[in-house]
Amino acid sequence: MTMQDRVNQNADIYGNLVKQVSEMTKVRGMSQPDLAIKSGIAEERLTSILRGQSREVTLRELVGLSLSLGVSLAALLADS
Repeated sequence: MTMQDRVNQNADIYGNLVKQVSEMTKVRGMSQPDLAIKSGIAEERLTSILRGQSREVTLRELVGLSLSLGVSLAALLADS
């Protein structure tokens, strides 16, 4: 796998995360502040992640999102 392939793969996974979280919060009628509280992620940090301003998401943040949305980590990163 080339370096460019890895960059593209990471971009795809990050894009999937943003898309899935956005869709899941909408379906569940959750606001971004609600999600921030339930996931244990500061609202400013969550906004940064979902706007693509911060591409380094920690495992703790991923777990917080998955638990607060009631889905697996795999579902958060899946291409829908």
